Amino acid sequence: MKWICTGFFILLASLSRGQSDTQTIDLKHLSLDEVLVLDNWENKDALKKTADNHQLELQLKQLKGVNLISRGSFAQELIYRGQADGRIQVKLNGMRVYHACTDRMDPSTSYIVANNLSSAELASSCESQCSSNGLAGSINLKTKEASFHKSKTWRFGFSQQFQTNTHGLNSAFFMESNSEKLAWRLNGTWLKNANYRDGRGQEVLYSQNEKQNWALNSVYRLSPKQFLKLDFIFDLATNVGYPALPMDVGLARAFIGGLSYHSYHPLGPFANFELKLYHNDIYHEMDDTQREEVFMHMDMPGWSRTSGISLEAMNWKTGAHRINLFTEYYSNFRRAEMTMFPSNSNESAMFMLSWPDTRLNGMALGISDHWHFAKNSVQSTIRFDYESSSILSEIGKDQWTGMGYTLKSPRNFLLAQIKTAFRHQLNPKISLNSAISIGSRGPTTSELYGFYLFNAHDNYDYLGNPDLEAEQLLSLEIGQSYRSEKLQFSTSLFSQFYRNYIFGLNTNYDAMTYGAKGLREYQNLAHATFWGLELAGEYAFNKKLGSRIKLDYLRGFHPDFDLPLIPPLQALVALNYRYQNFRFLSQSRMAAEQKHFNTAYGDRYTPAYVLWDAGIEYQLDMEKYQATFSLNANNLFNHYYRDHLNWGAFPSMGRNLILSLSLKI
Repeated sequence: MKWICTGFFILLASLSRGQSDTQTIDLKHLSLDEVLVLDNWENKDALKKTADNHQLELQLKQLKGVNLISRGSFAQELIYRGQADGRIQVKLNGMRVYHACTDRMDPSTSYIVANNLSSAELASSCESQCSSNGLAGSINLKTKEASFHKSKTWRFGFSQQFQTNTHGLNSAFFMESNSEKLAWRLNGTWLKNANYRDGRGQEVLYSQNEKQNWALNSVYRLSPKQFLKLDFIFDLATNVGYPALPMDVGLARAFIGGLSYHSYHPLGPFANFELKLYHNDIYHEMDDTQREEVFMHMDMPGWSRTSGISLEAMNWKTGAHRINLFTEYYSNFRRAEMTMFPSNSNESAMFMLSWPDTRLNGMALGISDHWHFAKNSVQSTIRFDYESSSILSEIGKDQWTGMGYTLKSPRNFLLAQIKTAFRHQLNPKISLNSAISIGSRGPTTSELYGFYLFNAHDNYDYLGNPDLEAEQLLSLEIGQSYRSEKLQFSTSLFSQFYRNYIFGLNTNYDAMTYGAKGLREYQNLAHATFWGLELAGEYAFNKKLGSRIKLDYLRGFHPDFDLPLIPPLQALVALNYRYQNFRFLSQSRMAAEQKHFNTAYGDRYTPAYVLWDAGIEYQLDMEKYQATFSLNANNLFNHYYRDHLNWGAFPSMGRNLILSLSLKI
């Protein structure tokens, strides 16, 4: 209750959070979501917003508050406002996907490729999303969909790209077709990159990658108001290097599929609804056979299988209210093994379950209300999740018995999230926004049952804790937004106050990994605090020339120390120009020095840097086809730098010229 009173006092004394720069103001449908529509220059009136159009994770960095933890140049882990896996939720087309690697080499974002991403919907901890239980935020990545065209029954596209830094040859194609009842889209991508070089021309070993990705989307029209939709993704990555880790990826394979029924007929008082059934199967193998001076060879496969069913009923309009309902059931199975082979062949191999056949079952019910009155709007959400986590295998239970734990019953958690966002339209151009949320989350599989998981960033083994309590969060956001014909500008100030914050602390146990400093166990800290500022704006000088700015600042600390892996002040300034069939982009990416770091957890001082990117494109439009030629330059002046979130402080990529050719018929 003390938290609630304090939160409302601060909330009422403040201005409010701004809308995203990509969303039209609509007082009747208040939503604080930021939606990034990835611009691939298909619209002749569009202006390119980024030179980083060859890598999905770099595109996502356009979103306010989004950063990347890098263990290499591939499959970087998305974090939002300093929070990663467990505290944020990443969905693919509304489907839950849990990674299969204990070292998080395969985040959910790694299973979608840049040329097949349609949009990214971001919501903070205070933004009402009854379809998500991400404590600190959520992001839903949507792939491109098939569409019905009366005049164009077949469409084809092909692109070829070459990167100078990695000698990368990346190819992609799509094929679309539709009839009166059925529309489908097939997308294929092949990526192959060698080790990259930093700004000093030095090769960064073990940074290579190879990957293929196939995605099928189809829509069947059952009636004018009923549709059946199929999403399927097959992803296969091989020979993926991670310079910040002692092991690479020999194989990562994913099958991700979902079947949805969309109806625009009423369901009770709701105007329309969507029923979704999905399953995904992910397999991952770590590999150290390509590394030199390996003390002990290890085989480390991992499995993750997730199934779910969800129902979202939308648009119950009653008076000035619009109500949505969401309910779901989800189940995830995880297993990760470690087999260690001593260099002495006469010694027996050692086997351990690092994820001991764990099962997570969850049920959820959420409801959101959009209420408009006068010049004000209120959006509120209440969601309850019931989660049950357990170990299925007797071997896994015996491992924890040896550590002094008794695992006789599952860990059950009843988790609630309550969110309210208020907006006042001061005048047609300016709105003031504020939001508050209170929520909780259950521990992740690694936090509960992870068994001697090595963290290469701080050089410690980590042990789960089956006795962890749920983590609680109070979030506050304030800000403003301004929108005119030429200028869009928004600011956001937020605070996050955690209780029972789950964090790894030192123990007296010995480490298992050769060379590790010790063993840390996940425990509940009494408090942790985050606060930050976000700013974004766009200004159109005219229809041909536009500009864009973005600024993020974040602090995270425990009462006794700074929390690790917190990005410094960062900014982006970009100019884009269109002249006839040509389009140009110039942008600068900047980061201040990071003086707030925690050396005990692998952090170190990071110098400031300023980078320049540029892009040029020419589009040739003919009667039956469209050809596009582009040249992008990232880190144009070959600056030597590293991001603060690069594990192991390895340097980032130097100059990279990206030459692309695409053809659409």
